[in-house]
Amino acid sequence: MSHFDTEHSNLENNPPILKLPFEILDYCWGYLRRQDLLQVSRVSRVFWYTSRSRIFQSLTVTLPSPDILPFSQNLVRLSTNKVPKMLERATTRITSFYSDPGAGELWDMVQDWTIAAAPAIRSNIRYFVRSQEKNLAPSPVDVIFPFVSCSRNLRSLELVRMNLGRQQWIIIESLPVLETLRLISCLFPPSSHLERPLKLKELAIAGDSFGPRSIEEPLVPVLCNPAYLEKLTLIDFLITHTVLAVLSSMAPFPHLTYLSIFVTSPSGDHFFRFLAAIPALATLRIFPWSANITPRHPLPALSSLRSYDGYPNLLSYIVPGRPVDCVCLVLMMVTTNDDQPGYAIHSELVSTVRDISLSAVSVRKLAIEYFLPTLDNLAAIAKHLPDLHHLDLGLISGPPPLTPGEIITLSESSSEFGLNHAGEPLDTVDTVQVRRIATKAIPSRNSFQGLLVWLAEGRAPLPPKLVTLRLSHSSTENEDVQCVEGIKQWELVRCLHSRYPRLCEVEMGGCRWWREDVHWSREILDFEET
Repeated sequence: MSHFDTEHSNLENNPPILKLPFEILDYCWGYLRRQDLLQVSRVSRVFWYTSRSRIFQSLTVTLPSPDILPFSQNLVRLSTNKVPKMLERATTRITSFYSDPGAGELWDMVQDWTIAAAPAIRSNIRYFVRSQEKNLAPSPVDVIFPFVSCSRNLRSLELVRMNLGRQQWIIIESLPVLETLRLISCLFPPSSHLERPLKLKELAIAGDSFGPRSIEEPLVPVLCNPAYLEKLTLIDFLITHTVLAVLSSMAPFPHLTYLSIFVTSPSGDHFFRFLAAIPALATLRIFPWSANITPRHPLPALSSLRSYDGYPNLLSYIVPGRPVDCVCLVLMMVTTNDDQPGYAIHSELVSTVRDISLSAVSVRKLAIEYFLPTLDNLAAIAKHLPDLHHLDLGLISGPPPLTPGEIITLSESSSEFGLNHAGEPLDTVDTVQVRRIATKAIPSRNSFQGLLVWLAEGRAPLPPKLVTLRLSHSSTENEDVQCVEGIKQWELVRCLHSRYPRLCEVEMGGCRWWREDVHWSREILDFEET
């Protein structure tokens, strides 16, 4: 036992919280944000000792871009002088941390590095800026990057807008326990690859559509080592085709279980051949705005697939007959018309839900983005997915909610969806109080609020075993969501619970309700980034 441990255990006058085992305190600090941890660390020596590993676990450095091109010639001199000063301050802080002999123990606590270069600001006066290049600072990545190798326990490295030459790859290769590498909008100069593959378990390559940016084929096997790779994210619009072409010709990836990918039309065949090389794939995510691709040949077994996230058209080939119990659908699809990209909402949701029900196991979780709240769509989910536990709907504005009389007429005339989950006609029990809420507080032409009333009245069914219901708005217009805050939500929640006794969580707009035993509590959600 260290001197600090002995001192900690012998202080009988310490407050009770200071007498807790260090493992308990460390677990508690895991719920705090970084800025809160910094405050906690100043309370006492015990708090500092138990929180420092989490404080120094992650290190983030944001660097100025040396390619800043001002909009005005009057700013050129100011900007070219400012960049070296900003870089000097960042370098000084990093140098002081790694040169302090007393901080040697803290070096080993650093497990995650993030190095991000600020985006360049372009202008039309490039000819003038070129004349000022001699005044620019050296490349920030060349100054800061060597310090990365000082963190001997570095497991995760994220690089944003970095120019990765051979020297940077040599440093990356020297990291003994590196498992995760994320490359965001990075540049890959020619002949910058290494000969020996990295031992990455997780690789993410993402980027925007601004270029030019390319990748050489020999670098792909260096980054994607089939013997180690477990998780792959590939959503860089400019280099995905090249990477997929190489991956489709490589050896199988026996440990790869997660794939998130952007697929273009020319990459469709490469993508399906790559799927055949991933026998253990458990999660497949087709990134939104991918092409509307379909396989030309039967897909591989994919016997371990448990989660699908993507467009409905590919779902009919992926989900039926496989043990998928979690589905996320994106109903806004990319279309082309005379080589001009456009967008359309997938409207054949009923047939899609049938395809989901053909999974080899009961589907427990369903999320739908750009969901049009119609009676047929809701009834199809309740009918074909009776074991659903979690339902998350991102709504879009649709036709105005029907009046109770119109709902009853539709319910009686529909032979396929006129029955609720128990096989009985949609009833009108306990609707007087909810209808009073609707007429007094809910505008009749509000789709978000109208859906809540439909569900609470029992006019639209939900799966009988539902535990979690989350409703949000897919568009940028939050008018519907904001209006919900003013109504008597607890009465709607109470009516929902009376119809679906297993319901324990309801999220509507900016509020979350959850139940403990018979008591419901409300939380105002904070959507700000932390």
